[in-house]
Amino acid sequence: MTSVEAYHGAGALLRKFKGRIITANSADYGSARSVWNRDADRYPLAIAQPSDVEDVIAAVRFARDADLPTSVRCGGHSYQGHSTCDRGLVIDLSTAMGCVRLDQSCNLVRAEGGALLGAVDRATVPAGRVVPAGIVSHTGLGGLSLGGGIGYLSRSFGLTCDQFQRLQLVTAAGELVRVSESENPDLFWALRGGGGNFGIVTQFDLRTHPLGPVQAGPLIYSMDNAIDVLQAIEALMAEAPRELSLTIALAIKPRAIGLGDAFPATARLLSVYIVYRGHADEEIVTAVRTCRRPLFDLVKPSNFLTVQARLDKVSQHGVAWYMKSGHSQTLNAGLIERMVVSSMEYQRIASPEVEREVYSIQSLGGATSDLSEDATAYSGRKAQWHCAVEVGFKSQEERERIVDWTKESWAKTQRFLDMRTSYVNMNFEESARALESVYGTEKLARLQRIKAVYDPDNFFRLNTNILPSSHLG
Repeated sequence: MTSVEAYHGAGALLRKFKGRIITANSADYGSARSVWNRDADRYPLAIAQPSDVEDVIAAVRFARDADLPTSVRCGGHSYQGHSTCDRGLVIDLSTAMGCVRLDQSCNLVRAEGGALLGAVDRATVPAGRVVPAGIVSHTGLGGLSLGGGIGYLSRSFGLTCDQFQRLQLVTAAGELVRVSESENPDLFWALRGGGGNFGIVTQFDLRTHPLGPVQAGPLIYSMDNAIDVLQAIEALMAEAPRELSLTIALAIKPRAIGLGDAFPATARLLSVYIVYRGHADEEIVTAVRTCRRPLFDLVKPSNFLTVQARLDKVSQHGVAWYMKSGHSQTLNAGLIERMVVSSMEYQRIASPEVEREVYSIQSLGGATSDLSEDATAYSGRKAQWHCAVEVGFKSQEERERIVDWTKESWAKTQRFLDMRTSYVNMNFEESARALESVYGTEKLARLQRIKAVYDPDNFFRLNTNILPSSHLG
């Protein structure tokens, strides 16, 4: 591997860079280069760990002048492996730029670009405030929110990107710009759903919301009754208040949710995980808990910090992941049946070492639909459900078997989705056609024009890449 010192400008970078620069000769190179998705096993030339914004600017200018592939890391959770690269520079914000502070005088939280969701929660939840975000606390705020940000409180308060008040961003030219509704508004529009295409966000100012009491926990059913249960939930959620969120997991193993002693090992269960901002005796909570009789009702008053971390273990580092997803306005009969059948089919080929469920459904609607479709780059505002298939594996043999199955299974499922848009954070495809399926033709064209202004040479290309309009034939 070529040394970083061999590149023009490396001497200046090494003299002024206050953070760490890790290379293949560093003792911790192996751990520093690893990311959450083990399927992205790459060998960067160097990992730069900036201590402040000036370090980020220096790293960007060096990588641009040296023409190095450059990836940006916060939590390192990119399914596609965009948090790392081969023979390039990784700018890793997570080690020294993860500070989060809540300003209770204006109910805004300020987070550095390397902050994890858990840090945001710890700064806000004890004060009775919250930022709607994802469902795994070791996810990075940056990657999640720039693609949208779906989580348990999306129905209550909207997507994570909907909370942006002001952002601070380092451009491909190595310039620091401020972004808001009034400062660079075109860029502000693009950053709310356009991913990491436009620069490195080093500071987020986000609105927070009052949290209140939380009821959370799963209702557990046999997969034999899954179709009936899901049909009942579809009808109930059509009139449900936005304080209620459901996350549904199909065909999970009893031991994965601590019920291994209650069922035979071959049993497969349906979990309907409730998060409700309110009290346990309120009418909608009772309606969900009694619409069909569960085998177990584990819903109870909960600490939201615990809720946010409940999937941390099953979403573990060191597993290789692959997934597909899409939006739907309804859980129609065909979609429900296909997901139930596919989730059971998967049991024949699943990795015995990975406990994560396969098919899952997240409720949307509510506040996510308050903004118009063209208000932000994020697409799919009318969706009431986000449907996904996520698989994990630990060997190349498992990968070949499981990924092929996933592609075929999703092709059958996708036909029943009644929307064309999909979630960019869970998009594995890099083609122009795939990008149109995320954003639609008109919105993609607008993103390409904005990209041409802020990154005309496509320096930030290790992402779900939006080409500058000037690069299009």
